[in-house]
Amino acid sequence: MKTIRIGVASDQEIRSRMLDIAAGRIRPSAQEPKIWVRSIDEFRKLLSEKNMNLLAAIRSHRLKSVSELARNMQEDQVNLTKRLKMLASFGLVELEEGERTRGRIALVPKVSFDRIIPPTIDLNNLSKAA
Repeated sequence: MKTIRIGVASDQEIRSRMLDIAAGRIRPSAQEPKIWVRSIDEFRKLLSEKNMNLLAAIRSHRLKSVSELARNMQEDQVNLTKRLKMLASFGLVELEEGERTRGRIALVPKVSFDRIIPPTIDLNNLSKAA
């Protein structure tokens, strides 16, 4: 079972952490989040019910293209592609090149995890920020 962890931090904290990792000052552990969002609201939007259903559909079907996924989910392909690209930008979906059809290379969505661990909310830190 592959698990993905999501963390919440400010833009400044995320940027500082990325620079520290790149410079070798810190080394992230396997238990730390791989995906970072800026707020609980951003987390909620990222993993909305609609997006969770999309991730589940990708995992449960051996899809050959985004257009096949759009047909299966009865969604507009253009809007679905936008959602997939957004999820890919966070690392929740991989868009791989598939077969060439009608002169175009198909995008094949993949989800490589089967469990998401949501962010932990520290109420002590929230009360200090208020």
